[in-house]
Amino acid sequence: MASGEKGRRPTDESFEPLLTSQEAAPYLRLHYKTLEAKARHGLVPAMKEGKCWLFRLSLLNDDVDRKLKSNLTNHAALTRDREDEES
Repeated sequence: MASGEKGRRPTDESFEPLLTSQEAAPYLRLHYKTLEAKARHGLVPAMKEGKCWLFRLSLLNDDVDRKLKSNLTNHAALTRDREDEES
């Protein structure tokens, strides 16, 4: 590493920055401790480095999209089943 480069962040635009739980939690409208608990139980994509949980915003977004689609599908199926029972 050349002098003056120590401690610099990568400038490669293909590397998506990792967010701490305190940085990521507001995007999900969660308290950071709640986000850490979800990470600990494998409910959200995360990695732990030492004592710090780290998140990629794009992976959290993909996870939310997947869960929303799943909930919409489940809701539609439940609604359809109730309508069939009422007929």
